[in-house]
Amino acid sequence: MEFFKKIQALNVFWKKVIIFLVIIGLGIPLVFLIGKNFQKRTKEFNKEELLEKLSFPELEGEMEGEQGDELKEKITELKELMEELGRMTQEVSTSTTSTTSTNHQ
Repeated sequence: MEFFKKIQALNVFWKKVIIFLVIIGLGIPLVFLIGKNFQKRTKEFNKEELLEKLSFPELEGEMEGEQGDELKEKITELKELMEELGRMTQEVSTSTTSTTSTNHQ
């Protein structure tokens, strides 16, 4: 108990130093253990098993259904909008360039 009374009697700076050292003293071994555990899990990781659990064939089957058709339509619409946006951007940049050229003459 005298140990805690001595700590309580210290000024704030030394109390902070003690807490900081205790946290570092506990933190370093924990970080080391977490790192070792992470290495162990990455070595044991089985990629093939994960791919089987994801079951991509089922997803491909769903893509061929109604939702897949709807998704394909939306993708084509998006491509068309992107192409139109590209054309509009070219037109604006061309008209801006020609306007700038005439202003400098």
